[in-house]
Amino acid sequence: MTISRKQREREQRRNGLIDAAKKLFFERGYDNVTMDEIADEAEVNKALLYYYFKNKEALFFAVDLRGVRILHELYVKCSNLDVDGYTKIKSMIQSLFEFSKDYPDYFRIYRYARTERFQMSDNKDAKELVDLTTGIWRIMVEAILQGMKDGTIRKDVDPVEMSIYINVMSMSALNIDIGFKLILEGRGIHPDKFWKDLQRFLDPAITNPSLQD
Repeated sequence: MTISRKQREREQRRNGLIDAAKKLFFERGYDNVTMDEIADEAEVNKALLYYYFKNKEALFFAVDLRGVRILHELYVKCSNLDVDGYTKIKSMIQSLFEFSKDYPDYFRIYRYARTERFQMSDNKDAKELVDLTTGIWRIMVEAILQGMKDGTIRKDVDPVEMSIYINVMSMSALNIDIGFKLILEGRGIHPDKFWKDLQRFLDPAITNPSLQD
């Protein structure tokens, strides 16, 4: 389908507004930014900003969507690997860690957007966010089912339940309380080592018991 010049210009304008919001959200967080400040950053009047986005939350979802698209693509790549289910799950867990390190600002927004602070609206970006985050979850469940079938993942835990365990533990490990961080640093345990140790901790919970030493 051919996109008209007017449609291209609208999309460029919309992306410019998202860029301005992203800059401020990355620098100061969602709660410390106003629509007036986003309009100033984008060098547009507030009426134009509200023409494209009905409120600040809609802009926040648009920024979050950019990060979730990256994360979803990482999971898709893991899913397409020609390996067993267990190895796919390990790759997905590692991809989440790499996403948090390579895109720390997007990861921070990703975490915050999934708190009780927000309720997904019915706009286009919010719908795509739901589709992609659901897709990420389904990709992991499919890998778990594959592992149960090929014998690399234990069969005595519900695959959906296992995917939630993995996600909760992984996200928690990437969002450690500052007090715990100081304790770990005092013991010479830095984030990379803590993450590797988490994977060692998860291994016996995921793998087929017959394959464990």
